[in-house]
Amino acid sequence: MKSISIIFPVHNEFDNLEKLLSDWATKLNSNKIEYEFVIVEDGSTDGTKELIQKLESLYNIVNLCKNEKRGYSKAVIDGIYASTKKYLLCTDSDNQIKVDSLIESINNLPDYNEFIIGYRNPRKDPLNRLIYSWLFKIFHKLLFRTNLKDPSCPFVIGLSSTFKSLDKVQLGYMREGFWWGFVALCSKKKIKFIEKPIKHFSRDKGEAGYKLENLLGIIFRNIKGLLRIKFS
Repeated sequence: MKSISIIFPVHNEFDNLEKLLSDWATKLNSNKIEYEFVIVEDGSTDGTKELIQKLESLYNIVNLCKNEKRGYSKAVIDGIYASTKKYLLCTDSDNQIKVDSLIESINNLPDYNEFIIGYRNPRKDPLNRLIYSWLFKIFHKLLFRTNLKDPSCPFVIGLSSTFKSLDKVQLGYMREGFWWGFVALCSKKKIKFIEKPIKHFSRDKGEAGYKLENLLGIIFRNIKGLLRIKFS
């Protein structure tokens, strides 16, 4: 039986989380996949914490609630190191990526020193986020010579041991843009990526994308983080 930890960073996802876990659990159980949900709650204020406690009676959940906001990258890293299964899938909790994208890859999981990474096909995000990602992809490619279609895609599967072989401190250099930094570190270590198209859905509930007033600060921090990874 395949065993996998599914890591969901969560912030203010009260309206999405219950359906998300129900959909994933139904499909995982029907395919006889041993799993745990590693829910890295990150300072939610909308009742998400209380909902997770309720859902713990229904599903195998590793509950990593925190009162203060740790940020997306720290949430993913905490989830990786709290996971207990042989394989890890890191993905988002906004219900834009469905469990079918995992099921389609479950019989061809990666070996050590390689990852499956998705590319959103087509990508259903707000225009400002699409433009930012397109421009940042050019900069990322110049620095690290990566040819991935979608290096910021939040759908990555690999052995737990491969995830944990990456430098934990350097993974934290990208406070918001974790996957950009993750791909950069992997490229420096010559870790192989296997790209798979995944279906991407529009977000039904909650807030999608970065607020325009925060975008300049995010761009600056992400450029700084990539340069630290490049020259460390």
